[in-house]
Amino acid sequence: MHIKPYTHVIIMIAVFIGALSLYGAWYARVGKESANAVSIQSQIQAKQEAAARAQDAKTQLNHALSDRAAITGYFVNTNDVVPFLETLQSTGARFGSKVAVQSVSSQPSKPHTLLQLSVSITGPFDSVERTLGAIEYEPYDTTITSVTLDTPGGSASAPQWTAAVTMNVGTIDTAVATSTAAVATTTP
Repeated sequence: MHIKPYTHVIIMIAVFIGALSLYGAWYARVGKESANAVSIQSQIQAKQEAAARAQDAKTQLNHALSDRAAITGYFVNTNDVVPFLETLQSTGARFGSKVAVQSVSSQPSKPHTLLQLSVSITGPFDSVERTLGAIEYEPYDTTITSVTLDTPGGSASAPQWTAAVTMNVGTIDTAVATSTAAVATTTP
């Protein structure tokens, strides 16, 4: 059986059209999937950028919280006023003088409340001065507003000096510090 050359040409044209149709369909499918891949890639990139921004914000928040904790450490907590006063008394004992708290009052101010203290420091001159210096340079927001030195008693060989000291100490409310920390720790 012999096929005519014209039939060969028709069969070849049909195969060529079929192959060209399959190629066109494949090309369209690949183009569509490529567009989907580009869209998905841009979504992934946007989510990665959002995650990086969120991580950066979280890092900045942690730095801010550590800075706040460091700054807050310079203030006396409103619940720790009595231990603070005991610290003042133990500071005096450490240097050989006696620290007596005369009065304590609170003065509301912004952003922190000031604790107004009036204390007397009694002992030998060097002990009184060292105690006063230690109190002044404690790691708290302390401002000494007045100091009066007097020698009311004691023997001539060992005079007893008394320093009447008025000072302001910055305080911070526990509820405010706790609520700020709670908000920061619950942030995703």
